[in-house]
Amino acid sequence: MESRLGSDVWTLPAILQRRSQLSNAAPAQWELTAKKTWKATSWLEYRDAALRVAVNLRQLGFSPGDRVGIMAPSSRYWDILQMGVLTARGVIVGLDPHDREDNLNAMVQCCDLAGLILHDPAWLSRFGKDVRSRLRFVVSLQPTQEQGVVLLDHLLYGGGCHTESGLPAAQPDDPATIIFTSGTTGAPKGIQYTHRQICLGVQSIMEVFPDISADSRLVCWLPLSNLFQRIINICAIGWGAQTYYLEDPRLIMRHIRHIEPYLFIGVPRFYEKLYADVMKKIDQAPAWHQRLTALALSTGERHANVLRSGGVPGLMDSARYRLADWLVLRRLRGVMGTRLRYMVSGSAPFPGWLLERLQAMGLLVLESYGLSENVIPVATNRPEAYRFGTVGRVMRGNELRLAEDGELWVRGPGVFGGYYGQEGEKGLFDTNGYLATGDYASIDTDGFITLTGRKSEIFKTSTGRRIAPAGIESLLLQISYIEQAAVFGAERPFLIAVLTVNKEISRGGEMTQPGWKALCDCVRRDVTSSLASLAAYQRPAGVVITTQPFSIERGELTPNLKLRRASIEAAYHGFVEELYSLLMATDGAAVQMERDEGQVILCSL
Repeated sequence: MESRLGSDVWTLPAILQRRSQLSNAAPAQWELTAKKTWKATSWLEYRDAALRVAVNLRQLGFSPGDRVGIMAPSSRYWDILQMGVLTARGVIVGLDPHDREDNLNAMVQCCDLAGLILHDPAWLSRFGKDVRSRLRFVVSLQPTQEQGVVLLDHLLYGGGCHTESGLPAAQPDDPATIIFTSGTTGAPKGIQYTHRQICLGVQSIMEVFPDISADSRLVCWLPLSNLFQRIINICAIGWGAQTYYLEDPRLIMRHIRHIEPYLFIGVPRFYEKLYADVMKKIDQAPAWHQRLTALALSTGERHANVLRSGGVPGLMDSARYRLADWLVLRRLRGVMGTRLRYMVSGSAPFPGWLLERLQAMGLLVLESYGLSENVIPVATNRPEAYRFGTVGRVMRGNELRLAEDGELWVRGPGVFGGYYGQEGEKGLFDTNGYLATGDYASIDTDGFITLTGRKSEIFKTSTGRRIAPAGIESLLLQISYIEQAAVFGAERPFLIAVLTVNKEISRGGEMTQPGWKALCDCVRRDVTSSLASLAAYQRPAGVVITTQPFSIERGELTPNLKLRRASIEAAYHGFVEELYSLLMATDGAAVQMERDEGQVILCSL
């Protein structure tokens, strides 16, 4: 299949240049003004702004090959600045403002940044003196009188010429960005990708969604320090699609109906909250409306079951579904606008029950899977070929194999060459060039990939049993009110799970708020039922229940919302130890104790 980027387009500035020639006056970027109205930037304006940034960077002492960090919320300026640095043959390093200071300093030191672009100049204080002393320039997106800090306007409207004259053109094999691993088991490691590699990732994604065009709208609301959101924005350039930027992701549902996205990417936590909000509104409706909605959802579930099984709904079932959709379902999914075609999720396992319930409304979520160490997503479900519980089929550009122990290995042009500063490190690749993903997986006869556990997370109990916690946690997340789960038990006789819960329990479409005792009873019943298919040694003997979600700020989650198990275990160490002691002392008898002023409860299973 011929690339929609063009056969000779292998750098990111070239993608923008080609788009500005094809669609110069068409809207490219949309931003909210101070008056809360949407303002458009054309493709030609986007390209010219990036060129001005590239030219004016040289006045700050920038040289080709320099690495520049951007630490700011998602906005059109983020993308313009990125493209400006790349046009000047620089390398972009995205930094998450919510990350811990020790991680931020380690990343900046690893990359030896020439400059920092900050949303708030006060953030400079988050970096050590040794880091700040090596910076050649600091740019602020906010007004400031701080000495030595350059304002954004200088880059956008400074004295540099507005043409490409004198700019060395970026080359396909120039480095384009350095990203960092999530740091779930240690300090983040740097990964450098070239323009060519990112273009390959863009091409692979564009092929999965061939019908996205200039009429399509996308929303940029995830952090642009996350490479996947950046690549989707670059795909938008290739498609000619319009991107709407939201600096504050908490406002996404306030603006989503106006944006009317065609493609929407998110993480499981977003979709869980979306569903909970829809159910809450249903619960507040009159009784007759609740009954009608329950009937429509039941019809939607039957219709979705037929589609998932590969069947064709009968005439009567199709007629019932069309009526249910016209009366109810289209209004439920209307919270996401009326043009939505694709919803994509990644970074964490998606609860199966939620996939089914959203599809009953007509919202199909496609799970995908990727690695920091491979710029081309490894696999994804597709609208015409999906299977719940899997991450889909392999994407073009990747070759996969399963090792004897079930670990998934991948090779291809998008795979990195080694961690930044440690390129050539032995042991990362096998003799055929395959990279170990660290994930156990299975591949069915139709090519769908199921992830079964993270190799680094496997532990042994004191009885010698090997435990893959991810599979157990995935089953726990099938329970609608359990928002997060982490299973522990290394060198212990049995397992303990830490669960964060929403105290609003969903039962039969209704939401109730039980007290702690009733909540513990619900957890006992539902966890026992959910894990019934597991062997006894895989079922936790007790749970620590809390209504406080794991957070990035406390170091319990990575910026990509993956569990930092060591941090969670440390945070709940006292509760876990107490529960172990109680269970050992009572020999499995029922235990229920409140701690921390009712915010934590210990419960046997």
